[in-house]
Amino acid sequence: MKKFVRKKIPLSLEMAPLVDIILLLLVFFLLTTSLGLQKVAQLDLPEASTANKEKEGLNLVINREGEIFVEGKKINPDSLFLFLRLKLEKEEAKTISIEADANVPFKIPVEVMDICRRAGAEGVSIATRQVGGN
Repeated sequence: MKKFVRKKIPLSLEMAPLVDIILLLLVFFLLTTSLGLQKVAQLDLPEASTANKEKEGLNLVINREGEIFVEGKKINPDSLFLFLRLKLEKEEAKTISIEADANVPFKIPVEVMDICRRAGAEGVSIATRQVGGN
């Protein structure tokens, strides 16, 4: 009886195509991440002579279209209460700073402030910029 011996096929992994794919993925994620943050960051804050920057707590952003962002991620106003409730339970400083565009209707920041207080925030403030400053 004859024994069949299988020849071993040498396996090798080409590194050049693998490196190309990794670099393309890296560039893709860097571009999509930075583009998403730029949309949120373009705010025209209202001016106030007593403006100061909150150092602790959670930061909410409301852009010109009235969209709400928490930690750079868009959140639905209906799910904002539950999200804040869970987030504030873990936070030591239960303060929230709202950065709302100066051109957003006044109703939206007021509703967000109400949601923040119902969720358990001890301090809610609206971020402003110094008069004559940027």
